[in-house]
Amino acid sequence: LYHDRPHPWTDEELETLAALATQGSVAIRTAQNYAQMATWAAQLQSIQQLGAQLARLTSVREIGLTIATELRQLIDYHNVRVYRIVDGHILMPVAMKGQVGEYVDETVEQLRTEVGEGLTGWVAAQGVPLNVVDAAKDPRAATIPGTEADLDESMLLAPMLYEDGVLGVLVLSKLGLNQFTDDDLRLLVIYASFAAQAMANADVAERLRAKSADLERQLRSQRDLLQITESILTTLDPRAVLDQITDKLVGLVRHDNIGIEIWDRALGRLPGEEGLATWVVEHAEPVLVVDELSDPRVRPFDSIGPVAGSLIDVPLRGREGVIGVLSLERLGAEEPFTEDEFELVKLFAAQVSIALQNAEVHRAVEIKAQTDDLTCLLNQGTFHEVMERRVADAEPFSLIMLDLDDFKRVNDVAGHQAGDELLRRIAAAIVGAGRESDSVFRYGGDEFTILLPNTDTSGARAVAERVRQALHAVVPPDGAAHADILVSASIGVATFPADGPTAPAVLLAADRACYVAKRTGRDRIALAVDAAVLAGQTELQEPTPVDPPTIRVERSSQA
Repeated sequence: LYHDRPHPWTDEELETLAALATQGSVAIRTAQNYAQMATWAAQLQSIQQLGAQLARLTSVREIGLTIATELRQLIDYHNVRVYRIVDGHILMPVAMKGQVGEYVDETVEQLRTEVGEGLTGWVAAQGVPLNVVDAAKDPRAATIPGTEADLDESMLLAPMLYEDGVLGVLVLSKLGLNQFTDDDLRLLVIYASFAAQAMANADVAERLRAKSADLERQLRSQRDLLQITESILTTLDPRAVLDQITDKLVGLVRHDNIGIEIWDRALGRLPGEEGLATWVVEHAEPVLVVDELSDPRVRPFDSIGPVAGSLIDVPLRGREGVIGVLSLERLGAEEPFTEDEFELVKLFAAQVSIALQNAEVHRAVEIKAQTDDLTCLLNQGTFHEVMERRVADAEPFSLIMLDLDDFKRVNDVAGHQAGDELLRRIAAAIVGAGRESDSVFRYGGDEFTILLPNTDTSGARAVAERVRQALHAVVPPDGAAHADILVSASIGVATFPADGPTAPAVLLAADRACYVAKRTGRDRIALAVDAAVLAGQTELQEPTPVDPPTIRVERSSQA
């Protein structure tokens, strides 16, 4: 209070003014406290909102952007960065917002740094918050590539602490010196704690998502495996099983190369194979090689040399042990085979092994059903099936029918065991005289047939002559050697379709020709055309594979 001219103040006036001043100071302090409380209430509300928002987020980037946005409501800054620690030593920015020109063009690669490097790296390593009044002058600072080294800049940094570990760092920057207060730092520390909890939750959620996706992939792979193995297990041809392996694995496990090596019992090894596959066979153990270049068991091809990649080698098992190896290769070091893929291939190989065993048993039964027990040649039933199939497919062929001459005498003189042994030697001689494409059958008793695919009468006549000469060279067994036995046969030749439009017609034509050879002196060859005069005078009387060698089925001249 004042007067514009001299005025004596009374004691009462002074006391009144003093009392008024006291009330005024109380009112002002109350207002100041209210303003501070309003600020704190706003901050508390922001923190509550932040907590509610972060609780709903499961993405690290979303969390970072949300923190950056909310911080803007409480602390004035020009730039914010949210860092996460990756692989234990890399600080990677997951969110950033620049408000002025010095910050808006910052990139992830520019801001990426190591734990321990610069102010951000120091906070990450020490777990201690910082209020840096002049960042350019701080000895711990490191200049970001492409920015000014002596820029007047203030910084706030707070570690995201979770269970005594640092998950990342929150960083605020503002142009100018002494731009942040200790209250700002305390607020940032609170935000950092919320961020740490949210980031930890996001990590858990991500692991759960990854685990769920992994389990879903495993379940899908298991379903695919069941469907695949169902078709493989119903395949009874070993070659078809191997073909299906390569077809089905394409959709089951991604690979660049696949190989199936089958153990060669005669050689006692995998043909042309050494290295890891050989090791798998010898140890009967599956192997996952994550890095081909670091495993000495992997032998690179000489033509291309060592290559980066991963391998899965799994044994295929038969009834008597390992019968082969299934090998998968994925090239490149970026995405090696995983343990889950390894487990899936092992399961697949186990099913394949069962399929191969089933096919092997089926094939053995099939061969036994098609084979004559004594000579190991194909039997009469198989002969009819093959011939009928060739006729149905209109594939030309010739047929040789061979009837041994006077074979009953061998059994009478030397006994049945000698006769059986001689039949086996004869069978071997017939096979040896034929061609690889020819099929030899024991038609029954002492009769044999030979099917010659895509062979005309002239070609069949030449093969028949070789067979006739080969029979002369057959040495009788010891029990028949003293009987002065000469092995020979009467041979008939017919051709489809020239000598008959059906399988029975061709067989009858060959049988008539064989009859002509027998009746005109034996040990000779007759063609179907030679026997044409017998048409209507003879019928084919078929012996069976179980006819004992002593029974001779004679043909009658009566129909």
